[in-house]
Amino acid sequence: MKKNQKTNINTHVVCNTKGGVGKTITGSMILPLILHSMDKQISVYEIDDNNQISISSNHIKFKSIQIRESEDVLDQVYFDSFSQDLNKINIIDCGGGNDTKAILNSLAQSDMNSLNYYIPINDDYDQVDNVKTTIRLIKSFDSNPTINLILNRCISMDKTEIKKQFSSLFGDDEIDLPSRIEQLEFDNLFFIPNTNIFSLLKSHYQIALLDSYINAADLVANKDTYHIAWQQEGEEKFMRNMKMFRFAKKVLQLVEQLQPLKKSLGV
Repeated sequence: MKKNQKTNINTHVVCNTKGGVGKTITGSMILPLILHSMDKQISVYEIDDNNQISISSNHIKFKSIQIRESEDVLDQVYFDSFSQDLNKINIIDCGGGNDTKAILNSLAQSDMNSLNYYIPINDDYDQVDNVKTTIRLIKSFDSNPTINLILNRCISMDKTEIKKQFSSLFGDDEIDLPSRIEQLEFDNLFFIPNTNIFSLLKSHYQIALLDSYINAADLVANKDTYHIAWQQEGEEKFMRNMKMFRFAKKVLQLVEQLQPLKKSLGV
């Protein structure tokens, strides 16, 4: 899709009329990591009547609000969209179903335009229709959207294997299943690996991926110093910290897999 207007790089909207597709993971975990730099001020607004975000961060401002409270937040986002300060980043995490429809309608009423949209999807056949509906809603009011389709929970990061897993989208000649990718109007296609790290960070550790990554990078870069310090604290503490070290390496591997998204967004 050729852009005729400048995209608003301050505002990012994660949406899908279907719930349970990975919107919160995309909005609260992945995008802050991708968009982060030391001079950026990142705010994540989870607008959802059914869920409340419980993630802590030293680098991201999180706020959970109800649909009825969203007008003031969206006005603040709209205000920031006019700012020349490109270091203010707002991420809107929409709830599923009617929540997404209500938020997109509010954006339409505010005449917000040229925003960045992220639509996560799993490999369920029915979800393609949800994506079509979501894109149609976006394009009904935003004349210059940047729409990013996120294929979530990819078992393999190999493109051939991804096409097999998402046959509901790409089709499958062996079973005479037609491709439906051509029916979707989007600008970029991204792949998110299937991993329990997101869930562990969100629900068990309750910490943002960005914070975990920063800690992991320091831990691995200075491993010799840390290992010596742990050894001096005794065997039990050393063994426990080594488990943390191995998890840190997994976090770094995950972040490496997400780099194509960062490069595509020009960050």
